[in-house]
Amino acid sequence: MKLRLDANLMNARLPLLPRRSRSPRLRAHSPGAAFRSRARGRASTLTLAALALSLSLSACTGTRVRADRTTPLPRLLELSKPFTDRAYRLVVGDLMATRCYFNPQLDDELQVRPDGNISLSLIGELKAAGKTAAELSADISKAYAQFFLKSTAVVIVKQFNGHRISTAGELKLPGQFNLITGARTVLESIAASGGATSEATLRQVVLIRKLPNQAQPLVAELDVSRALSGKDPSQNVDLMPGDFIYVPRSGMAELNLVMHQYLLNNLNTTSYVGLSSPIPGVNQ
Repeated sequence: MKLRLDANLMNARLPLLPRRSRSPRLRAHSPGAAFRSRARGRASTLTLAALALSLSLSACTGTRVRADRTTPLPRLLELSKPFTDRAYRLVVGDLMATRCYFNPQLDDELQVRPDGNISLSLIGELKAAGKTAAELSADISKAYAQFFLKSTAVVIVKQFNGHRISTAGELKLPGQFNLITGARTVLESIAASGGATSEATLRQVVLIRKLPNQAQPLVAELDVSRALSGKDPSQNVDLMPGDFIYVPRSGMAELNLVMHQYLLNNLNTTSYVGLSSPIPGVNQ
């Protein structure tokens, strides 16, 4: 009997009123509108429940969206090995001092300009970016040889602007850090970033590395939690200049975020009330 009554209510016609003059409150007191509202409410509830179930299962099983074409950690370390012990090459922004032991009047403090050059007394413009300190020292000594019999010059790098790594994601203070003084490994970079937030997971930290002989950056996933527990110290990878570290959200944190966004953006609050009395600020 109830099903038959509901069907009749659903087929009932509303009074034909102009679209703009039809009041939400009139629709609320209509039996057909109430039935359809309850139906929408049940459908939205089922949709929300299905979403919650799928996301909770994903969070519990650790299923996550992974980066495409990830590189296994042993392969990443193998490809990086030829570049780990190479001499540092100057980059734009590096600070250096030049020392001419037999001509101290030529001593200077210099910074590599955006065009990659430096300016020296008597010599003028000289290319510095891309050279090692030893190579630049030889170039300066050779250039001064036309003016002095003893033209030996030495370059001392004081600030390594190129030795920087970047962090992002679920970290308290993400940013750029000096590879030499503050962040030599993945764990050190996380510590330099203020540590991970309560919503972070250290089981799938992403490391992005660009090598000179690779057309595309290499992407690897690291289980840093195993390095913290001492089970697998190799997960705490030594960093290289230009490395990017991303700490993602945990599965449960993603579930909470998606549920919150769903409730804010898709939940029709008028589907969950009796509609006989208005909700302040919603259906008035």
